[in-house]
Amino acid sequence: MEQIFKFINNLNSAQRAVIIGGFSVLFLFLMGLLIYSNIKSQDQELNYTIASNLTKTQVMLASAELDASSIPYSIVGTGNNLTLRTSRDNINIAKIKLVTSDASTAKHTGWEIFDKSSLGTTNFENKVKYLRALEGELGRSLESISGILSASVKIAIPKESVFTQRKTDPTASAVLNLREGTALSQRQVEGIKSFIASSIPKLKIENIKLINQNGSLLENNPESIENLKYIEHEKYKTKLESDYENKIKDLLLPFLGNQRVVAKVSIELDFTKKEINQEIYEPEGTIRSQQTTEIAAQSDAQEPQKAGVPGVQSNIEDPKEKNNVKTTKTSKEEAKNVTNYEISKKIISQKNNAYAGISKITAAVTFDSAVLEKIENKEEFISSLNSIVQVAIGYQEKRGDSVTVKSFKFIGLQPFGSKGESESVEGSDELSLLTTQSMIKEYSSYIQYFIAMILLFIFYKKFIANNEITFFSGATAEGKENDTDMEHLFDEFDSRTEQSKLKAKVKSQILNNLEGLTAEESAKYEVLIEQIEKSVNEQPDDIARMIMMLLNEGDSKLKGN
Repeated sequence: MEQIFKFINNLNSAQRAVIIGGFSVLFLFLMGLLIYSNIKSQDQELNYTIASNLTKTQVMLASAELDASSIPYSIVGTGNNLTLRTSRDNINIAKIKLVTSDASTAKHTGWEIFDKSSLGTTNFENKVKYLRALEGELGRSLESISGILSASVKIAIPKESVFTQRKTDPTASAVLNLREGTALSQRQVEGIKSFIASSIPKLKIENIKLINQNGSLLENNPESIENLKYIEHEKYKTKLESDYENKIKDLLLPFLGNQRVVAKVSIELDFTKKEINQEIYEPEGTIRSQQTTEIAAQSDAQEPQKAGVPGVQSNIEDPKEKNNVKTTKTSKEEAKNVTNYEISKKIISQKNNAYAGISKITAAVTFDSAVLEKIENKEEFISSLNSIVQVAIGYQEKRGDSVTVKSFKFIGLQPFGSKGESESVEGSDELSLLTTQSMIKEYSSYIQYFIAMILLFIFYKKFIANNEITFFSGATAEGKENDTDMEHLFDEFDSRTEQSKLKAKVKSQILNNLEGLTAEESAKYEVLIEQIEKSVNEQPDDIARMIMMLLNEGDSKLKGN
């Protein structure tokens, strides 16, 4: 091992780069060969899925089709949840064979049931076939939804009756086999119900029941639905209040200071949906028709005058007596005017599409009283803050909104405008730094690969590409004769190698002459030699001057003697 380290130390940077580059290329080649052989071996194995969630009947039909085509396959699973697999080379052919075979339609009977018909089919049989086909088509459609492995739909259509009181609505139910770890949301359940209801005439959504493979209902009872609505309403209310609070803080923090203002907002919301329909009739419209009727009448009447002793005799009129008769003339005039107008009607429909309406907003803002120390007109300053808060929340007096702004002494804060205040403001930068660190931790698994690629690229550019470029650029800079330049460079390379070998030989001879010393003294000499070698490599000019000075001093002493 020591000889290996000595051999490596005796190599220069170009030799080390060539060796390391060669080993790197060899390592990458071996890794690529290993990955390629692994992929080829996996392609030959039966690891590619042709179809999954198959019943035993479907597997029997599919296996017969694959055997007839001489396609190798394997069956994985138990019960009615079977999976067919084959190799990569046969996966496409196997899928085509299954699609064109009876195995793809054996699970559900759809409209293909009417492909074969006979003359002796009764009306009742046709109704049963129609019901089976409708159930099968609905089951196929539901299985296309993500998370549903298989589906079975049952429909109950009542017999039609001429009596209205005996009529009943149709009902439907579905058994959904869900994928493991999958749960349908309430919106998905409502969507499935709406899909089934729209496929069957006169079927109402409330008459549809859905259960999973465990027999549990896939819908919430009315109480649970109300609880979910309440939770959603509270979440919306909390988020809206938080948005208003942040809006107030963003307006006040620049001149009140960080951590010197607290804002709380309470909002009353109205989640009721309102729909208003109005019909307005205009009293004065366009005249459609007008009719005027005038009637004039005149008549004469005679009335005899009664006289004499009261009694029966005086009341009997004597036809011979025409005297004492009173004549009366009467006249009558009547005018009638009828005007018909066009009826002008205006219908106004108003629908509130908002998720919720704001009934009332109450805002309370407190800030540190230290802010008011250098302000002369404190009441005006607080009034200005009140106006700013009102604008921020959309204050409406008709709605009953209220805003309260008060100043209090905040405990545990630095004096307003001090150095500690600026340090507290810089805390936001620390928070952003912490956020950046958390993001780095979250994506550290991807960053490490990115860093590794960068390091490999730097290694290639520094130790391999640069040496090659320098080598060939030096060769071309010597002259136009490429062969002579190359020989010169190789000779220089060999001379450097011989010099390094000679240095190593001299170093080993010096170390061998230290056998008479103790282990501690020999270690000191080794360290001294390493330091001298390091200094010579780092500062060759200074060491050369020092050696020249020592030689000159030695010559002068010899001449003096």
